[in-house]
Amino acid sequence: MKYLLTYILLFLPFQLFGFDFKSITAEYDVSYGIVGQVGRADAMIQIDSGTYKIRIHAKGKGIVNFFSRHRQEVYESTGIIKDGKLVPNLFVKHKSWGEKEERKRYFFNHDKKEILVVKTSVNGGKVTESQEKLDYYAKDDILTLFFNLEALIGKSLNPPSPLILHAVGANRKDGSLSISSPKGKIHKEISKLLGFERDILIVVLNQKIFSSKNGQFFMHVTDNGICDKVILKDVVMYGDLVAKIKNLKIEKQEK
Repeated sequence: MKYLLTYILLFLPFQLFGFDFKSITAEYDVSYGIVGQVGRADAMIQIDSGTYKIRIHAKGKGIVNFFSRHRQEVYESTGIIKDGKLVPNLFVKHKSWGEKEERKRYFFNHDKKEILVVKTSVNGGKVTESQEKLDYYAKDDILTLFFNLEALIGKSLNPPSPLILHAVGANRKDGSLSISSPKGKIHKEISKLLGFERDILIVVLNQKIFSSKNGQFFMHVTDNGICDKVILKDVVMYGDLVAKIKNLKIEKQEK
């Protein structure tokens, strides 16, 4: 149960087309089948003088919060905007529960096509740190990838076939994931689940997540590129894990 929020969290980033805003903040409710609401996620992106910062914070509620020992997770990405795309310099994953804490910092070297991972762990006051090169290189982390989708698949969000992409934070082995648009019978089934007829994406992590063999997510994206609903289908025995937008605020750039 403690990792339920982690996986849904990864697919909450906005996908706003263009960067003509100063900041966007949103709050998502996360529910789990017959259990009901199990958590909340707060997402934010700020743009300032050609740089960006993305932050997503998730925490459990009720019984999930209790049994996860008040587990909280924060994902952050910082970097620059270049040629209309977000280019990460640093991606951070921070988890805390009980007396334990784990922070992984991914430092991008795009010139050398290398990523250095610095891991810091805290357990009962004892701090340990290690570092190593990531086994693969990717231009994006999982947060910037979704902001950069327009350059990859266009505003129509309708790739003709499954598109294989790579991002730090996706598949553990090589960062791979696939994005596709549902067709035919599958589209009908997914649109019924999401409650929308168009602007739907299927994201597959290519790893087993609970009873979801390939880690398959269904997403709906609004006309201005905001991801407002995500479903991880058939988690264990209690139903679907669903994240749905609750509050949204967009602050435009001053002209």
